[in-house]
Amino acid sequence: MPDLWSAVFYIAVALLIAVVGYVLGRAIRHILDSFFRRTGLNDWFRSFNIGRALLRSGYTAGEFFGSVAAWVVYIVFFLLALAYIALNFGYQDSYALILSILYTYVYGFVKFFIISIFGFILVDGFVEYIYKGALSKSEVVVGVVAEYVRIILYLVVITFALEQGGINVTTLSSMLTPITWALAAALVAVLVAESVKKK
Repeated sequence: MPDLWSAVFYIAVALLIAVVGYVLGRAIRHILDSFFRRTGLNDWFRSFNIGRALLRSGYTAGEFFGSVAAWVVYIVFFLLALAYIALNFGYQDSYALILSILYTYVYGFVKFFIISIFGFILVDGFVEYIYKGALSKSEVVVGVVAEYVRIILYLVVITFALEQGGINVTTLSSMLTPITWALAAALVAVLVAESVKKK
């Protein structure tokens, strides 16, 4: 354990780290929000399901990504402040645990988040291509196929993102198999019903 003045100094430095993280997080939030607004990315995101979902929840894309980035910075700097205190006060186990949390959970979440966003955008872009009649001229059939493909690809993206984020997805993968078959059966039933109607 350090002496009194050293302890005060370490605590003051830890508080400074936390304050710097708070200021930096707010700055990043403002920068991202302004960047999305000025470059037209807010409007671009509205063409995807994720952008429309954000709007329904009361956020523009810039506000949402800015808030997420800000909270990640807050958490990182708060944990760094705790790690600094633990290291200088001789709590090596706590220091190692905090660094493990930073790498496993915070870094894992960042990877999961980025992969999910890019994956959802790619999926929505592909589904919009299907909706333009790439698979069929029947609007009903195209809609059914497109939404089936969207759901399946969303599940694939989420599974892959979780795996890259460091989460064991073995159980989730085994659960997705019956879900996929059930969706396939529902798709076939709709297509058969549509063909019967035409007759």
